[in-house]
Amino acid sequence: MQQISLNDNFIKVTGVDVKGSYGGNQGWFVDSAFGNLSRQGCGVIAAVDTMLYLIGKNEAAIESYSKIVRDFCHERRLSRLFMKEISIRKHGNNSFAIGIIPIQMSGFINNRMKAYGIKKRVKWNGIHGHKYMYQKMKAMISMNNPVIWSLYSPKGKLKLYVKTDKTKGFSYAGQSVNNHYVTATAILEGYVPEHPRMIEISSWGKRYYIDYDEYLKYVGKSLISGYCSNIFIVK
Repeated sequence: MQQISLNDNFIKVTGVDVKGSYGGNQGWFVDSAFGNLSRQGCGVIAAVDTMLYLIGKNEAAIESYSKIVRDFCHERRLSRLFMKEISIRKHGNNSFAIGIIPIQMSGFINNRMKAYGIKKRVKWNGIHGHKYMYQKMKAMISMNNPVIWSLYSPKGKLKLYVKTDKTKGFSYAGQSVNNHYVTATAILEGYVPEHPRMIEISSWGKRYYIDYDEYLKYVGKSLISGYCSNIFIVK
């Protein structure tokens, strides 16, 4: 068994739950001032959480956290437009949104780190596809860098798991995702035979796990998924 984790506690937002949170939660931001962030703002949350960790702030009150989220929406042009959902009649009025894109996220994080005098920079790894992506995730987490991870497949969804204390294994959390940004904070290898590679993530203010081998089946060999479902590299 092997576990690679961040050196410090991940972001805890206080004032929203007695126990605090494990990262931010887009569901907190239902006010119209944030546009459609509660439904399409996972990229904003992942960027804010990663930025806070990289500058050494592991805890924030909901008031100060909300201000940073609001700053992202103001600073990153078109972010509110990209989160806006559009109904497409041709497809039964199903809603569609572009969502936050990598360049908006990396721009925000890099600007903030520069302001704090931190020399690290983040960039999108999409052009390299999934080759060595797992190894890159392990390397970054071992160097105390959280990993923003985009989950996308043109078909199907990906299961989220939680740890089970009694069996020391993993059970299905009752949620599956697609078109979603999460933040990877640890990698667990060899804990249970049925899940040999598990990625610990922050999503919706909680701790979940993703089976990396299930992820590879989920994305398949699609070139679109190879680019769109990828990670940010921290250097």
